[in-house]
Amino acid sequence: MGDREPTEMTAAHGWERVRGSAQATTPGVRIAAAVRLVGAGHAAPAWELHARETFPAASTIKIAILVALYREVDAGRLDLSDVRPVDAAAKTPGSGVLTWLHDDLPLTLADLAALMIAVSDNTASNLLLDAVGMDRVQATIADLGLTATALNRRFLGRAPGPGEPDNMTSAADLVSLLAAIAEGTAASPASCARMWETLRLQQHRDRLARRLPTETVFGGKSGSLPGLAHDSGLIEGSAGTLVVAVLTEGFVDPYAADELIGQVGLAALEDVELLAQQALGAG
Repeated sequence: MGDREPTEMTAAHGWERVRGSAQATTPGVRIAAAVRLVGAGHAAPAWELHARETFPAASTIKIAILVALYREVDAGRLDLSDVRPVDAAAKTPGSGVLTWLHDDLPLTLADLAALMIAVSDNTASNLLLDAVGMDRVQATIADLGLTATALNRRFLGRAPGPGEPDNMTSAADLVSLLAAIAEGTAASPASCARMWETLRLQQHRDRLARRLPTETVFGGKSGSLPGLAHDSGLIEGSAGTLVVAVLTEGFVDPYAADELIGQVGLAALEDVELLAQQALGAG
């Protein structure tokens, strides 16, 4: 899909700069971005660049697992204090810390959710999938209208091999999912508030958050696999809460992908802050 001009924006200098940078990347590199402003008293600006193209989701799919977990808690089928032992058979390689810790460590579902988001722990993520059920996560994805998102496999600690299914998503879907959390509609308002607290635990801050002012409140979920560098999250600003997702594929230099994603986060914040200043001036 193509890109769309910013809507309801009189100042989009940062976005134009980012779009120019994205279009100047090496052939063979794919970039998609989506930005939405929620919690504002005016029409929300939406920026999109190839936002409906599908990408392997990597660990960004873990946001959908988080939402499905809290929906199960809201329904009374699970409790965040429920304990799951981390036995040796459950340990999954790749990101996280649980593979380094002793076997049969008892952790609550709340603990596992924190590890899944904060350090993208694959073992914690698979234990949550066992607790929630893949079918419940898939139903949550469908109920939220995330048509480009699919949970097709557990976490492997590696990219899927030939013939193995992959998890998929789009920048537009990630923004819709995070916006539902920010607006308190992904689950109960109390559960959405708890999810926002969990997202703020994210420790990988070298992408969307890398150029944000130090006082800026950020929370989200990144995703990485060979050739893939993604980030998505919520950024609190004076004009409201920004929801941003950037997906990239094909960068040879992962640090170049990190820098481009950071440019998107900063540009989005700069433009909406300028929008807020203009609104105050007009008032």
